[in-house]
Amino acid sequence: MLFSEIIGHEQIKERLRETVRSGRISHALLFTGSEGTGALPLALAYAQYVHCRHRTEEDACGECPECYRMQRMEHPDCHYIYPVNTSKEAVATGRADEKPRSEQFVHLWRQAVPRWGGYLTEQEWYAELGIENQQGIINKNDANELVRQMGFKSFEGGYKTVIVWLPERLHESAANTLLKLVEEPPERTLFLFVSAEPERILATIRSRTQIVALPGVADEVIARELVARRGIEPERAEAVAHLAQGSWGAALRMTQEGANRTTTEHQERFIQLMRLCYREKYLALFDWAEELAPLGREAQKQFCTTALEIVRECYLTGIGLENIAYSDPERALFCRNFAPYVSHITVETFVAEFERLLAQIRQNGNARILFTHFAMSICKIVGTARSALKK
Repeated sequence: MLFSEIIGHEQIKERLRETVRSGRISHALLFTGSEGTGALPLALAYAQYVHCRHRTEEDACGECPECYRMQRMEHPDCHYIYPVNTSKEAVATGRADEKPRSEQFVHLWRQAVPRWGGYLTEQEWYAELGIENQQGIINKNDANELVRQMGFKSFEGGYKTVIVWLPERLHESAANTLLKLVEEPPERTLFLFVSAEPERILATIRSRTQIVALPGVADEVIARELVARRGIEPERAEAVAHLAQGSWGAALRMTQEGANRTTTEHQERFIQLMRLCYREKYLALFDWAEELAPLGREAQKQFCTTALEIVRECYLTGIGLENIAYSDPERALFCRNFAPYVSHITVETFVAEFERLLAQIRQNGNARILFTHFAMSICKIVGTARSALKK
C-alpha cells in the first residue's frame, strides 16, 4: 500500500517517512484510531516504505519487486497476525484446527484487505472467515510460530516486519509470548501493532511501543476525496462526510448500494425498544429480547454501538446542538421526538446500561438473560424520564 492511497493524516505520514529517511526506525509502533480512520492502511504503507528498494522522499516506488510482493501481501519478510477462529471456511479448505493460526487464513486476508483498500472492519473480517457468531482470537500457536519465524535470517537482507492487527484480541498466553519478542527483538525487526481499543492491550506490550494516534479525518477532506475518487456529487459528498464522523471507511460504505442496511436494522431495533418501553409493553419486550438473542455476538455489539450513537444524538438535540448530531433525516426526526427523555437526568443511566450490556456480551453471557434484563432496565429509565417530564 502507498502513502498516497491513504486519506488524510499528512503530518503523520511525513513523520513516519522521516523515521526511515533518517534511519531512526523504532522497533515497535502502535497505530491507534477508530475503525475507518486508516490505522491498518497506514501500517501497511509504512511497512512497504521500509521494504521498498527504490523509495522516494514521499512514498514507496510501487514498482520494485519488494513493492510488488508487499502489495500482494506475499513478501517473505513481512508477517501478518490477526484474530481468527475455527469456521466452516476452515473446514471446507482443509485448514480446520482446534487452535487455528493466522497463516491458515492468509488467502482470505489477501482478498479482504485490498477489497476495502485496507479500511477493513473487524466485523467484515469475521464475515469473511465465516465466524460472525464467534469472537476472533490470536492464540499462542500464532505467537509460537512467530517466534520460530523470527529466528530465521531475513530473506532479502533487510527488515523483518510483523503487522499485528487487533492486538487487543491476543490471548493472555499469546500476549506474554509476544511480549518477550517485543522486549528483546532480533536485529532489524519491526513490529507494527494496529488497534481500535489500545486500552485493552496488555499494558507491558503497550508501554514498549511508540504510539501513533490517528484522529478522525476532516469532513472537508472526506468530501473532497469522495468527489475525486468515487465520483460522488459534491452536495451528497458533504452529507456523507458529515455522517461518517471522521471515518473514511464509513464514508466508503455509505456510498455503496445497500451498505447502510445493517445500521438501519439496528436503528429500527433501538427505536422499537424505546417505543415498547414508553408504552410499557412488557410482554412485547420479552419478544424483543428473543429476537436479538440469536444474533451473532458481533451483531449484538454493533447494536449497542449504534444505540449509543443515537442516545448521543438525542442528547445533543435536546440541548440545542442538533447541528453537530450526525443523523440522517429519519433518525433526526426520531431524535427530536425522543430528546426530552434523554436529558441530563437520564443520559448517564442510558449510557451505563448500554455499556454494561456491551461488556457482558464480550464476556459471552447468556444472550436471552442479558437482553431481557437490559430491556426491563431501559423500560425503568424511560418511565423515570416520563415521570420527570410530567412534573
